[in-house]
Amino acid sequence: MGLRFAGQQPAAVIESSGRRYLLVSDIHLGYELELASKGVRAPPQAPKVTRHLLELGEECGAEVLVLMGDVKHRIAGVSWREEVGVRSMLDDLSREFDEIVVLPGNHDAGISELIGDLGRVVGSRGIRIGDYWVMHGHTWPLPESVTVSAYVIGHTHPTAVIRTSEGTLRMKVNLLIESARSRLVKAIASRPGYSETFEGLRFRGRIKLLILGHFSSMAPGVDVSELSSSSRTSPLLRSGAFNVLDADVLSTSGELLGRLGELEFKEEA
Repeated sequence: MGLRFAGQQPAAVIESSGRRYLLVSDIHLGYELELASKGVRAPPQAPKVTRHLLELGEECGAEVLVLMGDVKHRIAGVSWREEVGVRSMLDDLSREFDEIVVLPGNHDAGISELIGDLGRVVGSRGIRIGDYWVMHGHTWPLPESVTVSAYVIGHTHPTAVIRTSEGTLRMKVNLLIESARSRLVKAIASRPGYSETFEGLRFRGRIKLLILGHFSSMAPGVDVSELSSSSRTSPLLRSGAFNVLDADVLSTSGELLGRLGELEFKEEA
């Protein structure tokens, strides 16, 4: 794909125009406040996330950190924990990365004011990095995105449930799906005001969709067997532009586990 995975956590690296971009999604800083409201105590996650991102950045030699949405957890407004945690994290990260780019997600209300001059906030409908279109994934991409080789999104929190004789393990995974480009164009063209954009044009070949697992160690995942019916699925999947049952299920390090429509996580002997 011209893209590689970074370490053992859900993260990817893209090299373009002499720069190396580290991509992560769904950090959900402040999720510990939701846990606290349910009687579960957890320490602030910002220090641990910051340490992991610094280690990943150094390991892969990235100059640019791309936060692909849901940097914070609270959907409406900004909690005090998020304000302290996000600004502290970005302050530390900005000393190590040349640039921090933030693609807002559905949990990122107020993120521009929160971040200030510590990062560059761009549109939620994505940006092009090399031959990839990168976005959080809760919105439709811009029409010009259909010319790239692949989309990279988060938002979905894909998780595989493995049951063994010793218990149940929930494993974060990445998903990789391929589709006909014409199928994607048809789905985007059905959006209000978009049909004229593609009028008279023909699109051939294939295009891929890479769904990165969530970087947060606390936020819950969605079982990959339930993604086709989940309300948290990206519009790119809900539209049928990409068939989730055709997805290759990958470990966070990129190892192929199997095809989703054929994969069974059986109890180990």
